[in-house]
Amino acid sequence: MKMTVLCLLNTFLMATGQMLFKFGSSGKEITSILDIIKLFFSPVVFIALCLYAATTGLWLYILSRTPMSHAYPIQALAFPIVLLASMVFFRETISPMKWIGVFIIVFGVFVATRG
Repeated sequence: MKMTVLCLLNTFLMATGQMLFKFGSSGKEITSILDIIKLFFSPVVFIALCLYAATTGLWLYILSRTPMSHAYPIQALAFPIVLLASMVFFRETISPMKWIGVFIIVFGVFVATRG
């Protein structure tokens, strides 16, 4: 149970990092590698990178204590989390097909983590 909670936390933090990457890069013109490097040092993207470093550490801890066949399917929940967050924070329209996909992913994670 503890490892499942940590997997869910890791997934939520990864999704948060993705949202920060989107927020930090929105409206920026990226035409060269130098633009990307500069973006790495903008406050929001830098926080996202630090968050990703932390989630990598947490992921290593999780993998050292639980089977990957249990932990990895939970990571798929990042897709529904990001989808919902993009709808709320970026006012993106989510198509019915994407909602069907979210249902399939959530159901698949449920099935995969039960066996």
